[in-house]
Amino acid sequence: MATKYMPEDLSTMFDLSGRTAVVFGGAGGLGEAIAKGLAAFGANVVVSSRREDALQTAVKEIEPHAKNGAKVDYVVCDATVDDQVENVLKETINKFGKCEILVCSQGFNRKHDVVDFDMGDFDAMLQTNVRSVFVCDKVFGKYFKEQGYGKIVDVTSVRDQIATFPGGGNAGYCATKGALTSIIKQCATELAPEVTVNGIGPTVTLTPMMEKIVPKEAQEKSIPADHPLGRMAKPEDIVGAAIYLCSDASCYHTGQVLYPDGGLLCKG
Repeated sequence: MATKYMPEDLSTMFDLSGRTAVVFGGAGGLGEAIAKGLAAFGANVVVSSRREDALQTAVKEIEPHAKNGAKVDYVVCDATVDDQVENVLKETINKFGKCEILVCSQGFNRKHDVVDFDMGDFDAMLQTNVRSVFVCDKVFGKYFKEQGYGKIVDVTSVRDQIATFPGGGNAGYCATKGALTSIIKQCATELAPEVTVNGIGPTVTLTPMMEKIVPKEAQEKSIPADHPLGRMAKPEDIVGAAIYLCSDASCYHTGQVLYPDGGLLCKG
């Protein structure tokens, strides 16, 4: 089914009505923004993360965006554990009968100069940014391939392509996102033709978490100055790429990363 051509009615190419998506890392930030977009285009959405209170809040935020009868639910999960990821898939199928879309948006960054990098932090980033996504892709990829159709979208970063300025402290983060982009490419080849696997590589995005971390002056001046479009990204700037990659509009698109980066990469 993943190899089918674009729908004859081109007005439906982005329509997700009747489909079901699971969004890991969906309890805030980019994951929640993507979940809102999926629900707005008609998909049932299950959000998952480790904290039930955050998931309950996210469901309340996502539900008003749902269209065409789409429903929103959650399942608590530590995505580094195979059995727990398999349970998310099982609970999703029990509730909605099937699942066609996986979005992995979990991840975090801890900054240290490379010569003083805390290896405990590095190992924690590997667990969340790499292992958990690999587990999700493995579990859902097997189900999608057997089903004959599926869309996987993993959120990586523009930092899989370019380093930050000296002293940026992102050696660990860049390493994990580079690994994730390699996983995307390899999974795309192994899960084809039934399943498409793609990534989204945003630049620094003004999520609620980043608002607390990034100084106000950097939000308004230094970061926008690095980007040809002249501003920081907002979570909503990522949603269009996600809808495209989760819909039939991207039926001939796999193993790729889309970069909503405000033009950062074009500067080299």
